[in-house]
Amino acid sequence: MFTALYQIAKNTFRESLREPIYLLVLISALCLIGLFPIFSMFVFRAQEKLVIDSSMATMMILGWSVAVLIASYAVSREIDNGTALLLLSKPVQRPVFIIAKILGILAAITVFWFITATATIITLRVAEDQFRFDQLMMALYFGAILLAFVIGAAFNYVNQASFSSVTILSLVVLLPLVAVVGQFKPYADHEVVTGLSWHIAPALVLILFSLLAMGALATTLSTRFGLVSNLLLCIVIFIIGLMSDYLLGRKAREPWNDTVPKGTKQLWMATYRFAPTEKADIAKWDRPVKVDESFPFTVWSSADKSNSIQEKGDPRDLPQLGENPKATWKDGQGWCLDPNDVEGNPMYMAQYDPKNTEKHWTVIKIAREIDDVKLDSRDIIDSYDAYVFRRSDNPPQTPTGGSYLSPYPRGGSYMASIAYALVPNWQLFWMADALAVKQSIPWTYVAWGAAYVILFTALLMIIAIVLFGSREVGKQIVE
Repeated sequence: MFTALYQIAKNTFRESLREPIYLLVLISALCLIGLFPIFSMFVFRAQEKLVIDSSMATMMILGWSVAVLIASYAVSREIDNGTALLLLSKPVQRPVFIIAKILGILAAITVFWFITATATIITLRVAEDQFRFDQLMMALYFGAILLAFVIGAAFNYVNQASFSSVTILSLVVLLPLVAVVGQFKPYADHEVVTGLSWHIAPALVLILFSLLAMGALATTLSTRFGLVSNLLLCIVIFIIGLMSDYLLGRKAREPWNDTVPKGTKQLWMATYRFAPTEKADIAKWDRPVKVDESFPFTVWSSADKSNSIQEKGDPRDLPQLGENPKATWKDGQGWCLDPNDVEGNPMYMAQYDPKNTEKHWTVIKIAREIDDVKLDSRDIIDSYDAYVFRRSDNPPQTPTGGSYLSPYPRGGSYMASIAYALVPNWQLFWMADALAVKQSIPWTYVAWGAAYVILFTALLMIIAIVLFGSREVGKQIVE
């Protein structure tokens, strides 16, 4: 089984590189990426951003195009011309066949990414200054592309080897050599070697993950659809993925709690002032805020354990902490700095403001706020502030729902959560905006992206096996 898996994957990889459309799209991408440094001369102090944004967009868009094209050629075309029937007539199981196809196509996509990612790093080195670019590096870059064509033509003429695959494999070797030159070549106005911009490597790896996800998706769809149908479906999924935060994310399930949940993740709080007339669900709460950033110093207490709360939260027994409350504060009398240390559920939070000389402490009830209002009253003075909490490392959506009598937002839809998890959010792989503001991309984020792509690809493999298991592969030949 493993021998058949390896051989089919290897042949799929080779056939993908031999496709003329693969080489055509790759060369188009390399020419565009190589010319971006020239365009950067027409922007003011933004040449690096222009090269990075344009190169990454070219890698992603043309990489997705390659993924869809070679997936359709490798699977649907083999089904139509009888190659798949020939393989399946031998002792090759259908799951092995389709898994090998996916692996071979992903390998071909990885080669496309490696070449274009290397080209991006080189061209970023070419755009070394606002008003000039490194002509030697640009000459070496396009010279390597031309030399790859010469090598491909020579092998094709002498050994009848595939011009496309030899040219592509030559680029795999030649462009990294150009990158080595750029690593050790000094800049024109510096005597020291500054090297290449390796800080964009995490962003480029995330682009690879997006290409692999699209390749696995296109191969899965190609088990049932032809080239045109596959392309249209991938475009639709691409658009939905770009808008997934708006279409699905805002409806995904994000349950909020009436009190502070235990845990170590970032604590978020949302508030809303309910009026007695709001008997139906409201549209939105106030935008969620980070508790530790919005409130400089906050302590927590449960109602039945705190001796400091008397008559609706009288803060008389809370100590004066001076200008540095974090250094002076000591847990006591039922109040704790960390809500995880509170016995039971926190019912009150107290905020300390050292600049307010008249009232340093403000005690707020944060749970079961409805208990303190008159339910039969219609006076606007009986409005009250409701507080809900959520722990999440990522900024949560603004909660919706809840009424005067039931001040708890809706948790969201389970179906939207499932769809939000299954549809790739392409924005999560796009880090150009973070690079533009000089924000470093942690490798832990890249690792989570890798885990997601692995699980996503495994799920698509299972779907592909199911779809291909009942597909007729010999009907077209008979007709």
